[in-house]
Amino acid sequence: MLIDVFVEFFKIGCVAVGGGYTVIPFLYYLIPVYHWYEAETITEMIAVSNVTPGPIGINMATYAGFQAGGFLGAVLATVAVVLPSIIIVPILSKILKKYKNNCFTEYVMYGLRPAAVALITVAALQIFKSSILTIDKFASTHRVSDLVSLKAVCMLCFFAVCGYFLRKRPMLLILLGAIAGVVVYFIEKIL
Repeated sequence: MLIDVFVEFFKIGCVAVGGGYTVIPFLYYLIPVYHWYEAETITEMIAVSNVTPGPIGINMATYAGFQAGGFLGAVLATVAVVLPSIIIVPILSKILKKYKNNCFTEYVMYGLRPAAVALITVAALQIFKSSILTIDKFASTHRVSDLVSLKAVCMLCFFAVCGYFLRKRPMLLILLGAIAGVVVYFIEKIL
C-alpha cells in the first residue's frame, strides 16, 4: 500500500500544474480507487492545509498520505508530490530561459493557464458538492428543502462577505472560520 501512496502522489506531483488547489481533483479521483479517506475528508484537508505552514498542495498530500498509511504514508506522499518539481523545474527553467521568445513556448504556457483554471474550477465544484449539497439526505427524503444545507449556505455567504473585506488578511479569515465553527457547535448544542 505504501508503494501505491508514493506512486499516486508522484503522478499527482507530475500533473498538478497551477498551484495547490489543482491537487484537489486528483484527491477525489483516489477515493473510489483506494478508499484511503472519504470525500468529506477533503474539506478537512483543505481547512488544515490553509492553517498550517507551507504550500497547500503539499500539505494536502501530507494529510492524505497520513490518512492512507500513517506517518510513513505522510512522509512518502509529501516526498512523492514534491519530487517531480525538484526534477522538472530546473529542466524547464533552462528550457524557458533558452526559448523564452519562441512562439511554441508561449503557446504551451498559453494552454497551461486555462487547464490550471479548469482543475481549480473542478475542485471548487467538488468542494461545493461535498460541503453545501446534502444529496444523501435528499435521496432518503426526496424533499427539495433537504438538497441544500441551509447552515452551510449561510456560512458561505457570511464568509464570502468577510472574505471580500479580509482579502488582504487571509489568516484572520481562517481564524474567524474556526471561531464561527465553534459558535455554531455551541448554538446547536443549546438548541
